[in-house]
Amino acid sequence: MTLPSSVRPAPLPHNFQHCLSDFLARLSDSRPLGVAVSGGSDSLGMLYGLAALLAPVKLVALTVDHGLRTGSADEARQVKSHCRRLGVCHETLFWDDKPPVAGLQAAARTARYNLLGSAAARLGLAAVLTAHTSGDQDETLEMRRARSQSDVAPGLAGIPHATLFDGHMWVLRPLLGVNRAEIRDFLRQANVDWIEDPSNIDERFERVRVRARLKDQPADRRGLGSEDIVVARSLLARRAAAIIDGNCSLETGDTIRMKCSPGEDADVVVAVIEALIDLCGGAGRALDRRGKATLADIASACIGDFDTNGQTITLGRCLIRRHGRELLIRRESRGIEELVLAPGSAGVWDGRYHIRNLDQRAHLHVVGGGPEGITPLFRRDLAVEPLFKDMHEELFGGFSCRRLIGRSSRVLPIHELPLAQALTGLVDTDLLPECPWVNLKVKMTAIGVNVL
Repeated sequence: MTLPSSVRPAPLPHNFQHCLSDFLARLSDSRPLGVAVSGGSDSLGMLYGLAALLAPVKLVALTVDHGLRTGSADEARQVKSHCRRLGVCHETLFWDDKPPVAGLQAAARTARYNLLGSAAARLGLAAVLTAHTSGDQDETLEMRRARSQSDVAPGLAGIPHATLFDGHMWVLRPLLGVNRAEIRDFLRQANVDWIEDPSNIDERFERVRVRARLKDQPADRRGLGSEDIVVARSLLARRAAAIIDGNCSLETGDTIRMKCSPGEDADVVVAVIEALIDLCGGAGRALDRRGKATLADIASACIGDFDTNGQTITLGRCLIRRHGRELLIRRESRGIEELVLAPGSAGVWDGRYHIRNLDQRAHLHVVGGGPEGITPLFRRDLAVEPLFKDMHEELFGGFSCRRLIGRSSRVLPIHELPLAQALTGLVDTDLLPECPWVNLKVKMTAIGVNVL
């Protein structure tokens, strides 16, 4: 690594180096790594740490400029300057859409991962790394505990070490075991300045207030229990996947048929039915408290030792009916809107299908069709082809249609991967890529084995 005169070679702190070295030793993909770098201490420290352990050609730094703050362009240029010093390729990714009036932070976060995903695909990257630290983990868990209605809620698993976005981009977080103070000490010794985000001390933000409270809490009490919840969620996902593989089938008209299993664990059956509702309904959001209570009742009926033909229940945009020892789940036929795709563009129809218009001159119209009006039908806006066609018929200009598997198609924590893989098999859609961070293990303290 060649450094300018203003940057001093500095040894990596032991724990910092161990986390990075262990991560690199477990990588199964030899392609370059994307590194999300904002210019703050954490991401800049990760960049310099990786540059000390890898050849520069193995790294691509990516900076997202949302254009929301004065000076964001200057900050991106500062990151580029650091990369030039290290011999690392750098790209600034711009958010060109008009920011929404409401939900700005969520929209910016979505845009950030969309931009990183597009860059990763275009540049052929193995994964994108983000510099979340142990402090970020502690703050996240503290905020989620304050909102949680359950001691084993999915969010209490914390920030995952690996997350799959949009079914193709793995985001890896090798610094979750590193304290921010270690990183800043390293940067100071190397005479590297970082950018301080003013929002990090703005107490209008919940995370800042939580960070201040955690300073008075012993370090060994922070994040307590999250590892056990990760283990529990992983085991639940595996058991739910086994039921989907063995007891569920896709019927005509996008209907899922599930064989009920008397005596099965209620939590596992709840996880299965919830995943199937997410798959069939495409609502893109979790069930509310009332919905979860209804879900628990449905699961109880499934594991009861009796046959019945129950009434049809509407939940999560799905129609659910008990028929003997089987459960039938399909999308309800209301609220299905038309999607119009401009030439060459892509979009999501009804939260269930990702569709790309391959024609470069004609729009593509997608509406609900089939016996129940819930499967996609396609039409061009050309007079020569006025009829709608289903996804198995040829259409002038062409299109691609990929089945989604609910919210897991957008954001998938690694400990939920087995369940998502079972869903892809159920609807015969694209396989999910394996995580390049191999042997990523979660210690199972309760029974002394390792999973993942």
